[in-house]
Amino acid sequence: MNAENRSTRRGFLRAGGAVTVASALAGSAVYRVRAAEDNTSSLERPTMEFDHIGIVTTEKKEDETYVTATKVWVTNFRDHPYHVEWLRFDPDSPVTGPVREMPHVAYRVKSIAQAAEGLKVLLEPFDAGMAVVGFYQTGDGAVVEFMEYPEDNGSG
Repeated sequence: MNAENRSTRRGFLRAGGAVTVASALAGSAVYRVRAAEDNTSSLERPTMEFDHIGIVTTEKKEDETYVTATKVWVTNFRDHPYHVEWLRFDPDSPVTGPVREMPHVAYRVKSIAQAAEGLKVLLEPFDAGMAVVGFYQTGDGAVVEFMEYPEDNGSG
């Protein structure tokens, strides 16, 4: 099997010589992921469902909402066709480092503590309104957000 066929079978599409993730990521597919430095099999890790991607911007966006805890303006990723959340930080936001400087991928989880095992803590879990969220960095430098929604834990 050639590389192009293998990529297509894994849910990737070859476009103009580059491999891009299929738009199915914005859907409700469930992905099992594990930290790069973790030696356990992916089947032993908690299930994580793709929620959104967060991109930092300095431009004001339509329908922003203010998150007081982190002093950041965010858009509603549920209103975006590809589940993009735009983040615009106030100059005096307490958020620094990778969360403020890099994009992140967010996953819906039942337990932030379990999902974050072995990852570097960037922002301890806090109540963001619709969910409790925490930000972490993987062994290879990616920023991930784990989200616990009340309805997923029997309290909503």
